[in-house]
Amino acid sequence: MHKFKTLIIKDLWIYKKSLLIPFWITAGFYILIILSFGVAYFKGDLNFNMLDIQEASPLSAVNYIVNFAIVWFPGLMSLIFTVMLTQGALNEDVRKNCELFHRSQPVSVWYRTGSKYLTGIVGNWVVLLIIALFNFIVINIILALFHQCVFSTAFAGLVQSYISFIKTGLIIGSITFFLSVVFKDKAFLQGFAVLLAVQILFLILNTLLNWKLPLPLSYLVKLLKTTSIEEFEVDASIEEISNFISRNWNAILFNWKTLVQLVFSGVLFAGATLIYKSKEIK
Repeated sequence: MHKFKTLIIKDLWIYKKSLLIPFWITAGFYILIILSFGVAYFKGDLNFNMLDIQEASPLSAVNYIVNFAIVWFPGLMSLIFTVMLTQGALNEDVRKNCELFHRSQPVSVWYRTGSKYLTGIVGNWVVLLIIALFNFIVINIILALFHQCVFSTAFAGLVQSYISFIKTGLIIGSITFFLSVVFKDKAFLQGFAVLLAVQILFLILNTLLNWKLPLPLSYLVKLLKTTSIEEFEVDASIEEISNFISRNWNAILFNWKTLVQLVFSGVLFAGATLIYKSKEIK
């Protein structure tokens, strides 16, 4: 385990710059917001009134929607950087011609792949969590100043949105991690191109020959889908919002689909490691 810990520290150090980029983007985003509000305030164009929102929707609805939504921007960044890190996880050493050096070290291949897998996926989860919590604190301080903060509903919106993104990141990261052992460069784009070609081919065969071949991208979209706020009603009562939150927990975690997603991700990791282990060193 000491070797595995050392590998994780090494990979975190290597990917440190990439993992820090979302923090800098978030900081820049907040600076732009502050500057925009400052300019609008001094020019007299700031006509924002939180009471309009309070009259438009119940307090609990506002708290849930706002805190569900504040995870989306950093969540999308997290998915992008997960792809960026994992698509080079098992082919970067090959491109840099240092694969033989790393393979000759007295470290298990499973430790090496596990370290890269955790760094690329879980590392981005941690970054997303920090940014989401910071956004949560800022937004709910603002809401509290207008006497609109309902903590339990706000926190439920944050956590449900966060878990949805980390589950999506786990699946996308696992797929890209697997593709990194198949393709030498631009693994995500090449893998997506292959899936798209298969999708189009199967659609043509199903249409012309009346077959019922499974469409890979369609199954992938179903696997990625976790939860949404499509059925959320902004004029719902507190009791209706509580029932919606409970249903969303069932949609996110407490179902067989979650188990399928975990098994799918585990199989991709194991498959990528076995292929990587069996590859001839050049």
